[in-house]
Amino acid sequence: MVPCLPMTISKILGTSGAVARAMGPDFEERPQQLQMAEAVLRSLQAKNHLIVEAGTGVGKSLAYLVPLVLWAREENCRVVVATYTKALQQQIIQKDIPFLKKVLGDFRAALCVGGENYLCLRRFDQLRMHDLYEQSDVEPLNRLFEWSTGTRTGLRSELNFEPPAGLWAKASREADLCFNRDCSYYKECFYQRGKLLEQQAQVLVANHHLFFADLATGGNVLPQHRAVVFDEAHQIEDVATDYLGIEISNYSVRHLLDNLLSQRTRKGLLTRLKAPGPEVQAAREIVDGLRQSAENFFLNLHEVLRHDPVQRVRKPDIVPDILSDHLALLKDALLSLTVETHEEEQEIKAFAGRAAGLAAAIRHNLAQNQEGFVYWAERESKRYRLVASPIDIADTLREHLFGKLDSAILTSATLSSAGSFTYIKGRIGLDEPTELLLDSPFDFEKQALLYVSPGLDDQQAEGYQQRFDRELLAVLGTTRGRTLALFTSYGQMRKSAETVRRELPDITILCQGEMPAYRLIEQFKERSATVLFGTASFWQGIDIPGDALQCVVIAKLPFAVPDEPLIEARMERLKNPFFEYQVPQATLLFRQGFGRLIRTKTDRGVVAVLDSRIMTKNYGKWFLRSLPKCRITDDREEFAAFFRSLQKD
Repeated sequence: MVPCLPMTISKILGTSGAVARAMGPDFEERPQQLQMAEAVLRSLQAKNHLIVEAGTGVGKSLAYLVPLVLWAREENCRVVVATYTKALQQQIIQKDIPFLKKVLGDFRAALCVGGENYLCLRRFDQLRMHDLYEQSDVEPLNRLFEWSTGTRTGLRSELNFEPPAGLWAKASREADLCFNRDCSYYKECFYQRGKLLEQQAQVLVANHHLFFADLATGGNVLPQHRAVVFDEAHQIEDVATDYLGIEISNYSVRHLLDNLLSQRTRKGLLTRLKAPGPEVQAAREIVDGLRQSAENFFLNLHEVLRHDPVQRVRKPDIVPDILSDHLALLKDALLSLTVETHEEEQEIKAFAGRAAGLAAAIRHNLAQNQEGFVYWAERESKRYRLVASPIDIADTLREHLFGKLDSAILTSATLSSAGSFTYIKGRIGLDEPTELLLDSPFDFEKQALLYVSPGLDDQQAEGYQQRFDRELLAVLGTTRGRTLALFTSYGQMRKSAETVRRELPDITILCQGEMPAYRLIEQFKERSATVLFGTASFWQGIDIPGDALQCVVIAKLPFAVPDEPLIEARMERLKNPFFEYQVPQATLLFRQGFGRLIRTKTDRGVVAVLDSRIMTKNYGKWFLRSLPKCRITDDREEFAAFFRSLQKD
C-alpha cells in the first residue's frame, strides 16, 4: 500500500513522478496534463470554477482525478465526476481509479447509477408470485431469477443477456415504489447497498443525466458533495434542459395503467390487493375507461402530427383535454381503496401520485402558461409526446449549480469557438470562471490533412446531390474503406449509402439504423474495406484509434436545423442568432467530428470536408480557427497522394 504522504501535482504527474514510475516505459511526458492538473487543484483550493479545453491526447481524466483525490482526502469531503458517455464512465471506474489507488494510496470511490438500473427484490418477488408477466417473458424471467440468486450488485449492466424492456420495468427499482426502511427486503436490497457505498465514498463517478436528475429533485439522488467535474462538458446544456422540462407521452400513461391492470394479462395492483371490494371494481372500470380516453387523446395528437412528426405548438389546447380529469379521478379512486398492509398503502399512494403528475403535465402542456418555455408535439414510431422545455437554463444553473457548489470544473476537447469560451459560458450561466485553453500534444501538421472539396457550396442548387455523391465516390474510391462518413440528415445519408453500394460494390457500407450502434462499430473495426455512415450521435464519443480509421468525411457543416422547436425558440431571443448561436454551436460539433480521426500519437489520416462553404463563406474562418493547425488542400490529387503515403508507412 502506498502511504498517504503530502504530494504535489508535479511529484505525481511530472516526468519523474509517481505516475511515470508506475507506468514505466509506457509513460509519455504531457506538459498540458500537468498544467491542467495544477489549474484544477488551484480552483478546488480557491473554491472557484474552472473551464478548461484540453485537446485529444492531453490525458484529461488523470489531470482532474489526481487533484480531486488529493483535495477530497485533505478536506474529508465528497466530489463528483460526471461524464456524458458510459464508455468514459467505465474507463474511469475500471482503469483510472484502480491505477491511481496504486499511485496515490487508498481512497474510496463509487460508481453511481440511476435506481432503475437495480433489481428490486420486492417487486421481482411480486412479479413472480402474482404472475404479472407476459407468457413470452417466462424464459428471460427464469434467467433473471437464476442471476438474482448469485449477483452481489443487482445491476442490470452485469447481465449477460438483454431482458425485455417491459419485464425489467416491472422488476427494477422505481423511486416512488421504494419503501426504504419500511421494505421487508431492506437488509438485502441491492440499491441500499449501492447507496451505502456512495455515502462512504470520496469520489462519486456518475453521468450527466444522473447529476441533473439530482439537481432537478433538489438533491435526492446523489449524496451531498462539494465539487463536481463535468467531463464532456459541451453536452451539459442539452442534458440539463431535458431534466428541467415537462413531458407527457402515451408510453408513460400506458405504463401507469398496465401497472394497475395490464391490458394483456388483466393482472396488476388492482388484482392483488388483499381486501377486494366494490371500490376495487370501480377503480378497474376507471382504468379501462381511462385507457380508451388515452387512446383517443393520442389519436387526436396523431392527426395533428400526420404530416409533420415534430411540430412547435404556439397556441394553447392543441388537442382537447379529454384525459387529465380522468387521471385525477383515478387518483381519487386509488386513494379511496381499502388496504390491509402498509406496503399496499405505499403502493397506492405512489400510483395515485403518478396519476396526479401525469394530469398536471397534460394541463401544463396544453395551457402553455409558464413563461420562458417552448412547447412542441412529436411522434417517433408508435410513441407520441407533448413536451415543454425551458428555452434558457443559464439563470437556473447559475443559481442552483454554480451558486451552490464550492467548485465546478468543466472540461472537454471542444468547449471554445474560435478560441473563445464566450458562447458556452453564456449558454449555461457560468460567470467569470478561470479559463484555460490547452492544445493537443499531437503533431497535426504531420499526422493529418484537411481536404476541402471545391464546388459544393450551393446546396440548394439543382444537381447538388449528384455532385456531392460524385465527390464522395471519388474520396471512397481512394480510401477503399477505413472511413467514417458523418452526415447531418438521415435522408442524405440513406441516399448516398444507396449510391455508394451500387457504384462501389466491393466496399462494405455500414449504415446507422441498420443494426445497434455498438455492433456497427465492432464490425467497422474488424473489416478494412468498410465505410461507416452515421449522423448525430456518431459525431462524438466514438473512439477508433489506429489504422481501422484513416479518413473522416464530413458531409456538411453541422448547422442546427433552425425550425427545430427548441433551437428556433432559442434563436428568437438573440439579436443575431446565426452568429450568436448557429455558428458557435456548429463549430463545436464540427470539431467533435474532426476529433474522431487522430486519437493517438501514431494515428495519421485525412478529414475530407465535402462542403466548400468553409472556404467560400465569411463564417468559414470560425471553423478553420477552431481546428488544430494542419495542412489544408482542395486538390484531390494531393489528397490521394497523402492517403497513398499512409499505406506505405
